Amino acid sequence: MRPSVITVAVLFVQSTWASFAFGNPMSMRNKAHTNDLVNSKGKPLVGRFLHITDMHPDIYYEKGSTVDHYCHSYDHNSDDTPLGKSKVGYLSPGPGYECDSSPALIDKTLEWLKEHQDDVLGGIDFILWTGDNSRHDNDNHFPRTQSEILASNEDLVNKMIEAFPDVPIVSAIGNNDIYPHNIMEAGPSSMTRQLAGAWDALIPYEERHTFEKGSYYLCDVIPDKLAAISINTLYLSNKNAAVDGCPDDNLDEPGSLFMRWFKIQLEAYRLKGMKVWLLGHIPPTRGQWYEDCYTSFTDLLYEFRDIIVGQLYGHMNINHFVFLEFDKLPVDTESYGIKSAQPKYVKSLIDAQYAELPTFPENLTEEFLNGTVGNYSLATVGGSIIPEMFPTFRVYEYNISDIANQLDDREELTEITSFNWETLEEQSQSDYEIDKKKKKKKKNNKKKKKNKRKNIKPGPLGPAYVPSLFTPISFKQYFLNTSNYMDATKDTEISYELLYTSKDSPYNMPDLTVPEYMRLAKRIATCDKPEDPHQFKLQSGDQNTFRISKKKKPSICPIAYTYLWHAYIGSISDFED
Repeated sequence: MRPSVITVAVLFVQSTWASFAFGNPMSMRNKAHTNDLVNSKGKPLVGRFLHITDMHPDIYYEKGSTVDHYCHSYDHNSDDTPLGKSKVGYLSPGPGYECDSSPALIDKTLEWLKEHQDDVLGGIDFILWTGDNSRHDNDNHFPRTQSEILASNEDLVNKMIEAFPDVPIVSAIGNNDIYPHNIMEAGPSSMTRQLAGAWDALIPYEERHTFEKGSYYLCDVIPDKLAAISINTLYLSNKNAAVDGCPDDNLDEPGSLFMRWFKIQLEAYRLKGMKVWLLGHIPPTRGQWYEDCYTSFTDLLYEFRDIIVGQLYGHMNINHFVFLEFDKLPVDTESYGIKSAQPKYVKSLIDAQYAELPTFPENLTEEFLNGTVGNYSLATVGGSIIPEMFPTFRVYEYNISDIANQLDDREELTEITSFNWETLEEQSQSDYEIDKKKKKKKKNNKKKKKNKRKNIKPGPLGPAYVPSLFTPISFKQYFLNTSNYMDATKDTEISYELLYTSKDSPYNMPDLTVPEYMRLAKRIATCDKPEDPHQFKLQSGDQNTFRISKKKKPSICPIAYTYLWHAYIGSISDFED
């Protein structure tokens, strides 16, 4: 009799995981003494990490070309394409244009991060990097190739490691990191193997086989305490015509196989007493993921809410947050193209989701927190480096004050026989076949009940809900005002500036837990604490100050206006319909 999947997971936790290619929560175990408060590369912890996304480096970007042609230069006499008038600068064309990042913007951004990660940012423990490390395929004069995409990824990985040699970097695959974009077949394949080679410096040795199989992986960022799981959202995306979602009775679908792998890793981390950050590229919203993938994912978020600290995504190029509710489909927000992104999307999110969140009682009860708030999880989507708006990144502060007391509260793990990928895959497929037959038998013998709540027992509220070890406390949003660098040269030094923080007015967030985000979302939607509707001074300096005309009454309230302005990194100020 073969052990069940959960039994396998328990056995894995007791093993060294050395040859288990399906996932390895011990893959980055540090050699330093357990009482040393260090990250997985031995650097002392400071309680901050970086989220960066969507760099989109473009080797064909050329100073003096035009924005009408994606900042590319070519012989216009060879076709009927008119010559554009707006010339682009060395660093960027400025905000508002569909150009990818110049090599200069990438290099100077990473140089600035390398030079100022300690004195300005306060130090970085680890980096969560959510993909799109290659240019868009938007110019027929310069079609992308697989070799170019792989070279772009490898080059950017090397530059990131050079900038952060003592900081663990965990990356997630983006929809433009593959060829053709958005389309990815089940692995192992030429694409997954070559991408594993390009990312070789990031992927733990024990995770290499897993990555070649599905382009997802995991590693510790703080040894034996905090890990990050990189999700391949291409297998969950409804834009990927090579897959068919996450049916729970078919392991041939890479999305279904990922969900089984994902649950095993979460079970193992729970048994080991660790917490986990999740990162992916395409956020789990309506119009982005297959519904059965979304449902399976939110089931696991709910079940393992005691260990999942948070989720970070990219792809949308705008700063915002969404909620995922257990046993509910995603809200129906208006869908717009990423390149047209537009305030209407965030305004639709405010109306369709934020406004419908439950109202918090004056006196919070354990029942309300566990039974209502605990049904929700938070997904944060980051602004991008690509200069369509102002390039931006976010630095999070998180709680490490209790880590010293908990480092020694672990049970020693014992070595037993390890399992390989093929054995587990066979066992998992067998379990699925058994489950499939049981479900079919029940379906034939019993009428399906409507609106029956799923029988999933969740863990207690963890650091995502209650301030505790690893809870994110605050963030600082930095941006580069490219409008100030239109005459930049290779010798120009750039400077990223602080745009705002989560503790600034009008947000005033005491921490970044799910309850606090729900309160903020409700305030944004209902305007329960209106500010002066005629002026917001967000940060010192004229470039960060904007006004709403007194002659024209805004269609949205001040706090929502501020949220939208920050979502678009201060590059858009007109949010009227």
